[in-house]
Amino acid sequence: MSKLTIKELVKKFNFEIIAGADYMDNEITVYGLNRAGLELTGYFNEKEDKKHKRAILMSSKENNFMSQFSDIEACEKYKNLIKMGAPVIIITQKFTDERLNKVAKELNFPLLKINYPSTSELTQKILDMYDLYFAPTIEVHSTLMNIFGKGVLIFGQSGIGKSEVSLELMKKNHLFIGDDRIIVSNRNSELFGKSHPLLQNLIEVRGIGIIDISKVQGQQLIMPETKIHMVIELFKFQEGGIDNTDRLGNEWTQKDFLGLKIPYLRVPVSAGRNLANIIEAAVGQLKVNESSDAQDIIELLAKRSNELTE
Repeated sequence: MSKLTIKELVKKFNFEIIAGADYMDNEITVYGLNRAGLELTGYFNEKEDKKHKRAILMSSKENNFMSQFSDIEACEKYKNLIKMGAPVIIITQKFTDERLNKVAKELNFPLLKINYPSTSELTQKILDMYDLYFAPTIEVHSTLMNIFGKGVLIFGQSGIGKSEVSLELMKKNHLFIGDDRIIVSNRNSELFGKSHPLLQNLIEVRGIGIIDISKVQGQQLIMPETKIHMVIELFKFQEGGIDNTDRLGNEWTQKDFLGLKIPYLRVPVSAGRNLANIIEAAVGQLKVNESSDAQDIIELLAKRSNELTE
């Protein structure tokens, strides 16, 4: 992932640059926003401050606190706050103390301002952007589709038919995210997946080569990113001469990605099996399992058996 700079924040949120325009290319290296309450009271933990140089956000609470100090005291507090090493200070329209503007300009320190109705909402939107840069990320060799609103990672050895089943699923109007190189990230304890930029909209089909889905199938079938809800692994039926598939399929296992577990199924591939239909059925069953209609199939069969023998 590319570096997060102050300039990227400015572009995303249309911040007004009050001071420090020369330092917009500076990198933000630590996740999170710091509300400078303790620091404005004069408390600094030098050992921790060296490790946690988060961007600072100030709004009405900080403004009200600083209003009780004289110009000399306030300017000294602002200087100490800037010297702690934060990459940037962000203020909202509710922070009206012009003395900070003066100090930031004197020190040529990055100070940004935004007119935003809700400070808590602004904080969440900034952290959402941070997630794109700081979230734990891995790259996996798979195909990613969105089927019935559920993100499905499709694994399988090379040549087993991942790309072909993706094309079949697209004919059924399911959405294509990416093929071969999928970037998976953990954001706020949820998995998200997208295509590697190099292969965006591209898929390799044996016998044809690499095709651009946006031109062959249409842009309407492409989704830039999806939350991942399940994993399906395709494998050859009777691999090693042994049929070890689960005939009842009543217990779904789970697979670990970046510390999160998601439903995982192994689906055998053999001649005559319509994999697109089977994957659709698997996603449908996942939605049932998540709903109030979920039931144990073994218990249902036992109940029916008892009813028939009575």
